[in-house]
Amino acid sequence: MIPRSGTSAPVRLTPSAAAGECAARLLDVAPLAMRFIRSQMRSRMPGLTMAQYRAMSYLYRNRGCTLRALADHLGVTPPTCSALVGRLVDRGIATRTTNLANRREVTLRLTPAGRTSSKARRTRRDGRTAGVLALLPDTTLRRLTQHFDALAAAFTDTEVSGDR
Repeated sequence: MIPRSGTSAPVRLTPSAAAGECAARLLDVAPLAMRFIRSQMRSRMPGLTMAQYRAMSYLYRNRGCTLRALADHLGVTPPTCSALVGRLVDRGIATRTTNLANRREVTLRLTPAGRTSSKARRTRRDGRTAGVLALLPDTTLRRLTQHFDALAAAFTDTEVSGDR
């Protein structure tokens, strides 16, 4: 969707055949990539669930986020997210602080140990994924990086506009 000139109302574009082919390919490839990443993470993070790992990754990127923001990111209800965060707090990975201005709002952060652990896991994950991608020529990798940037921007724009 793109905004109309001079208005804030977006115009819905009819997807081209190329967009349809790209979407089909993305939906075929994304599960393969995620399966690889999940298998790597499970073998390297004993005692953590994938939901906890995803929560740690989000907290690493979004310091001081709210419980609701994390729940929205994980696609779970706030009570489910609260229980998950409670397990991270019990392990000394995260902290939960009540907002003094709004006592119903909770702010979340990784502890220093949680940040160190998360960074180490990200570094190992990135290295193993880079090992797989190293099979591709550098020109292909540069193009993919540019295209991933464009794809991330498109999905971010869609998420911000509320059209999920």
